[in-house]
Amino acid sequence: MLFLSPFLPPLPQSEVEETLERVKIQSGVEGYVIASHDGTVLRRFPSMSQELAEAYAESMKHLGKKSRNVVRDLDPKNDLRYLRIRAKKHEVLVAFDPEFLVIIIQKWTPATA
Repeated sequence: MLFLSPFLPPLPQSEVEETLERVKIQSGVEGYVIASHDGTVLRRFPSMSQELAEAYAESMKHLGKKSRNVVRDLDPKNDLRYLRIRAKKHEVLVAFDPEFLVIIIQKWTPATA
């Protein structure tokens, strides 16, 4: 079983594969990483190198821990569920699950005025 969102129930293995296939074909998606909370890469986008997947997993593990602390400092009854980071070239979406980190990397281009 794999949780792809903290808001959805766990998915059986075949549904996980179907969901990852849908993610892969989405316009703008450049990669994904499914990692355990200790930063171990469990799945990655087929064309993404293992080293890059590990770098994303490790970085998002640390950033998630720090972000969660900030959320909890502001309201001890609250918790971090989802993080969205927009940089010049990419947008990184991170879902925090009790067992996994789900990281999606997508191309981002600013809207033209």
